[in-house]
Amino acid sequence: MILDPQLARLAEWFAALQGRAGELLDQRLRGDCLGGLEQVALTLEQQMLPPAAPEETLVTLADDDNRHPLSRTRWRAVLEHDIRPAIHGARDTLAATAAAFDGGLAAAGLLTDLARTVAEEPELYFLDRAAEDSGVTEKAGPVQMAIPLRRWLDEIFAVPVRGLIEELTRRAAALAREAAAELERIETVLDYHLFIVEDSREAEARDESAFTGLGHAIRLVRALSERSARDVRRLFGWFVSESSSRMDDALAPLRAHRPDEVMQQLAAREARARPSWIRAQRDRARDGASAIYTRAAPLVRELAQDVRRTITGEGPRIGYWDLLIAGDDRAGRLPAIYRRLFGEVPLGLSDLYQPRPRLETPCRKIFETWLNGQRTALLVTGDRGAGKRTLVNRVRAELHGELPVHWISMGPHLASESRLCAAMCEATGTPYASSFAEFAQLLPLIGGRRVLILENAEQLFVRTPEGLARMQGFLDMVRATDEALLWIVLMAAPAATLLGTCLRLPLYFGQVVEVAAESGRFIETMIRSRHRVSGFGLRFRERRAPALQRLRRPFTRADMLPDPGEEWFIDLERMCGGNLRQALDYWLLSARLDAKTEHDILVRPLPRRRGNALNDLSLPQRQVLVSLVQHGALTEGQLQEIVRTTGGGIGPEIDDLRRRQLVDQGGPGGFLTLRPTAVGPVTHDLRWRSMI
Repeated sequence: MILDPQLARLAEWFAALQGRAGELLDQRLRGDCLGGLEQVALTLEQQMLPPAAPEETLVTLADDDNRHPLSRTRWRAVLEHDIRPAIHGARDTLAATAAAFDGGLAAAGLLTDLARTVAEEPELYFLDRAAEDSGVTEKAGPVQMAIPLRRWLDEIFAVPVRGLIEELTRRAAALAREAAAELERIETVLDYHLFIVEDSREAEARDESAFTGLGHAIRLVRALSERSARDVRRLFGWFVSESSSRMDDALAPLRAHRPDEVMQQLAAREARARPSWIRAQRDRARDGASAIYTRAAPLVRELAQDVRRTITGEGPRIGYWDLLIAGDDRAGRLPAIYRRLFGEVPLGLSDLYQPRPRLETPCRKIFETWLNGQRTALLVTGDRGAGKRTLVNRVRAELHGELPVHWISMGPHLASESRLCAAMCEATGTPYASSFAEFAQLLPLIGGRRVLILENAEQLFVRTPEGLARMQGFLDMVRATDEALLWIVLMAAPAATLLGTCLRLPLYFGQVVEVAAESGRFIETMIRSRHRVSGFGLRFRERRAPALQRLRRPFTRADMLPDPGEEWFIDLERMCGGNLRQALDYWLLSARLDAKTEHDILVRPLPRRRGNALNDLSLPQRQVLVSLVQHGALTEGQLQEIVRTTGGGIGPEIDDLRRRQLVDQGGPGGFLTLRPTAVGPVTHDLRWRSMI
């Protein structure tokens, strides 16, 4: 028959699944757990070996503890340094095994394989009906009947076997926990005999008690190991028997070619699953009460909040980071050409650049001063995303090729002195130099004057003595070479503030331009100009009025709500704190392509909720965030040196920050950085807490 090979493959797969379950039990219980128990037994047996024959010399009472290997002090040392570590190691293995089974991690592969195999079976299958055994009528040809094969296997086989696998993991976890508890009782037995040894005054009595305790513990461990092995065999036998029965129930009608029986059983199961009238009414009443509560509870909470704010005068607080961190799926909600407009500024499109004369004028003046032959340098500071790179690019574009300009964007790979010197030598054509001092000596050999822009300069600085010395060497090099090179250094504001205190940073630059937060009007103009280039329409979704206002004025909506667009940009100014990059991120997170028109951008209201992503962080975690804000990218070792925590080090704190999606780790050096969408909110919060 056509189905027979398929049944055979299904049976072979199921036998392999049972084998994998046996291998899982062997590996987790027989291999790891029983292996740990065996190690405990061997450790105890080693202490039972007879001591070496004592030398025939006169032994005084003071030599008693050395003469008897398991005397008072020796017995305590054996217990603490040999026996107890073995017991604790076996208990930890048993506890980890129980946790793996309880959490479903151990059997996850079995459940995944079961679900995938059933899902790969055909939805419908035409099964030949078995011919009736009759000699009167003439035998007719085979009659085929369509049966829902996947549904049949899922309900009759997959669901029960899934329950069996879950029961298998529950029993395996219970077995491991019981073994760990029994091992703890064995340790108590040894502690009891230790008490007797310490309390006894005669060496022979102490040895006898110690050997008795060891022998008793060995018997208990061996009995526990044998009982656990027997329980594992029984557990696997139970699983094989029960799961084979479920497989036989599922395949029996298919092997016998009884499609009518398959359909009847499915219909009966569907009828049993259909609730009775009484149950239906009860469920309907419960669902109605739940729906009423679901609708009323938010309104009651909103009314309570409005009343509290009316009485206390508390204004809404914005969750600065919650929205950004949840914005990983924003790529699929907007057209790619629209998203590109809210990235880097294409300088060729003049409509997309918003002039900032207050910042452009001092930058342009530095270029003019240096072109006149005077020595000078430019430092541009500001938070990440404030527009430092765009500002320098705009001023540089006005030179029209008058000067050779070299741009070096620092990253973790260039954070050392030798690597940065190699990059500067390659950019300027200088012979190779391994230090800043050597670069300053070799630079006059190339001749000519040029501009060198160093971006992300904060990554050169680490808040350690070595980091300060490296930064001082860099500043000395800038001072020594500012006649041949126009240095334009872009640095994050937190690092620049700290270096201004430690090294008096402004003394090494002729001009320091601070890119401060922009106003809401500037941000709105920037966003609307970019959107205008896209060609899409723009609509803002109205925000629901507060509950008290809706109760006071139920029919006058126009005077209750301000203009949605005006309200949105007011909220944006508060949320992004004037950071341009964060403002663009919030726009992309809030914007949607209108599904009705497909040529309009619909902007959702910004949330008015209290942010809590950083409220429950520990002080070391906030210090880690402060270090990453100031320095850009650091290794775990550098963070440990900066934060200087005790105990388990900084590793657990970093792991928790990664789980909270605040910190990313990548690259060949394993450098830790702040998540790009969290840089602005974290900086804003830490500055509000006066930590930077």
